[in-house]
Amino acid sequence: MPEVSIVVACYNAQPFVAQAMDSIIHQTFADWELIVVNDGSTDGSGSYLRELAQTDSRIILIEQENQGQQAAANAGIAAASAPLIARMDADDICEPDRLALQVAYLKRHPEVGLVGGQIRRLGERSAGLASNFPLDHDSIVAALRKNHHAICNPTILFRKSLFDSIGGYWKHDIAEDWDMFLRMGEVSRLANLDTILLSYRFHTGSINGRRIVEAQLYNEYAAATSWQRERHETESTFEEFLQSHRCNRWPSSWMFVVDCLSIGQYRKAIAELYGRRKIRGSVRLACALMMSPGRTLRRLGNMAAKKIHRAETPGARSPVPTTPSPVKTFAPAFDHSPSSSIETTADV
Repeated sequence: MPEVSIVVACYNAQPFVAQAMDSIIHQTFADWELIVVNDGSTDGSGSYLRELAQTDSRIILIEQENQGQQAAANAGIAAASAPLIARMDADDICEPDRLALQVAYLKRHPEVGLVGGQIRRLGERSAGLASNFPLDHDSIVAALRKNHHAICNPTILFRKSLFDSIGGYWKHDIAEDWDMFLRMGEVSRLANLDTILLSYRFHTGSINGRRIVEAQLYNEYAAATSWQRERHETESTFEEFLQSHRCNRWPSSWMFVVDCLSIGQYRKAIAELYGRRKIRGSVRLACALMMSPGRTLRRLGNMAAKKIHRAETPGARSPVPTTPSPVKTFAPAFDHSPSSSIETTADV
């Protein structure tokens, strides 16, 4: 039995999936199995994955009709045989020592049930600054309850027994990671390594404004039910939560939507800037600032703080070269669908 099962949900991830898979195969930690769930891809991802699975017995391919990210992740985790589960997206790139660092950390800290790490933003033509996610349990939970991004789902490694004990991901096909983080934090400690573990790809095709608004709403629902469980109250249904949520009250409803849309503008700005389209990126960033000055300035401040911290830290890992490694290219770009990954806030 392997020590780690890496679970990847894949839907139309060309032209990035080959580079993602390569980064897993070349991990310095070798005791793993890779479970890839092809969630009804139509762009050639399935053909590539079928060929890849024939080259390495550690790679298990599950194929299903398109059911969405949550269903694909659940299918992959259900098939996992290892006690530790690593999540990964089909368009990101792991650092070679990602698994080695995280496995060693969980061995040293048995009280920790889930550990993530920092990310590097990766665009079409350049790589950017590192994230500045909190490191300790209390700070992570406090940030999640404020709807601030505190853990990046593609970086996590967690104990499968604890995941099973909380009932896995919730039934809603959005913000399943946010709810899971909070519930894992109720049965164990959460942590982030202060080390870049993954290059997180920004590209405009993966950003959907309506989906971001929906994700923000479900993030707040996950936070609300977390508080209810702590107070030993009955958990609200999503419909009950909506009845009392601020987005139903004017002018809060207008402000909530504008704030959410600013997240989409910020993410698109980052994608444009890392694609070296500076004018479009600057315009989008200005739009984000006008829509939500506080949130946008906080994101930019976090990025600047991390840059200063890494510059002052002896031996800090340097960013990857600004030009991503060549990969096999296929005609279709990344296609956003119910199965494609969406970080449930944009503070990355």
